[in-house]
Amino acid sequence: MITTSEAARRLAVSRSRVLELIKQGQLQADKLSGVWLVDEDSVDERLRTVSKKGGRPPRGSGKDDVRFTFMNRAHAVANVVYNRFRKEFTFIGSSLDAARAPIGLGEDPHQIPLFEFNRWWRGRGIPQTRNGVDHLLRAAGVEVPEELLQRNLGLSLSDQYWVCPEGSGLRWQDVNFFNNEFEEVDLRTEPYAEGGAHAHPDNTSDGNLAKYWVVRDGVRMLRKGGLHNDQEPYNEVVATALYRRLLAENEYVPYVLEGKGSAAWSLCANFLSDEEEYVPAMYVERLKEQSSDVNDFDHYIECCEQLGADGVRDAIERMITCDDVLANHDRHHRNFGIVRNVETLECRPAPIFDSGSSLWCDVDAESLSRGKFKFTSKQFETNPARQLLLVDDLSWFDISRMDGFVDEAIDILAANDALKDRLPYIKRGLEQRVARMIDIVEWS
Repeated sequence: MITTSEAARRLAVSRSRVLELIKQGQLQADKLSGVWLVDEDSVDERLRTVSKKGGRPPRGSGKDDVRFTFMNRAHAVANVVYNRFRKEFTFIGSSLDAARAPIGLGEDPHQIPLFEFNRWWRGRGIPQTRNGVDHLLRAAGVEVPEELLQRNLGLSLSDQYWVCPEGSGLRWQDVNFFNNEFEEVDLRTEPYAEGGAHAHPDNTSDGNLAKYWVVRDGVRMLRKGGLHNDQEPYNEVVATALYRRLLAENEYVPYVLEGKGSAAWSLCANFLSDEEEYVPAMYVERLKEQSSDVNDFDHYIECCEQLGADGVRDAIERMITCDDVLANHDRHHRNFGIVRNVETLECRPAPIFDSGSSLWCDVDAESLSRGKFKFTSKQFETNPARQLLLVDDLSWFDISRMDGFVDEAIDILAANDALKDRLPYIKRGLEQRVARMIDIVEWS
């Protein structure tokens, strides 16, 4: 006797279809202690008879269909079918390992909704809005970013998910990017060789800024460019200077600059081990239904606590506070979240990363010269002042550590000649942000 989930896997159908076949008498099964157990011989018989009689074509039998096992590291999560013509998955079976299915993709962990799965899968790849994506796709000889993602088998340096072609014998330890080599490609000068763009972690990197992965002394590191006067890479280093003054080392991802002037890139090490996945807040907050009397901030904390993550409230309060100082206008719900170990299923807050969209980099110099230093926050409140009210504890904010920070920040930004005319205004705005925060801390 086998479980309905195992029967669904062997028949390449959903678990609900197995239950339907049991009800119709087409599968022999017994219900023990409220759980259906299916006769293994009847499953094998159905596989033989459906094939001989024609019947319903097995899932994945079309000329454009490819059958995979959706994997989390070395754990089989579900059987899936991908259609190369439609460039999407057309079937996902019952979860074989619900505990290791992606977080936040539907109410039933045993059956991931196909629409949600496709949307989640696409969200792991290069967005259509990324700068230079059209050139990238032409050079690779593909039509949409999803094709690059599929060439990669979904392998990433942000999580452990991938798809294993049926019957291929591929093993996670032989193909993952955490432990295996991959070719380094400079997207500024050679996006990809003609017809290339095969297995590479750049194919599974989201976000709109140009970025690519490199290996330095065995460490996987992400290089990221800028958009607005190439200020973003320098902002990452400014943010690192702030975090270094106020936070513990494990609470943030440090960035350094590589290159000079407007040709500089920010560089940071991957904050995940080869057993961990990053889960963005946008999926964490879907873990449970939000009560009408609970605000977005507290709801997110509740979802994290349900996953067993400790210290989330403190981590989020520190992030909100530092983002307020830096005038970060793009801390969207993909830019913070939790880290889950896919073997132990233990969770922790993700360190602060991706703070480049700060210091009014998207505001023109003329507006800055008129003292327009406003910005919009994105975590839980669009108004930064209202969002800061969510922070209960500021005892960790050491005012004495802020001495000299503004000058340090301006020295960092001054290395980019394109920012020369903006620096006096950025300095004025940053001085206002720091002074405001110091006043709040002293009165709290």
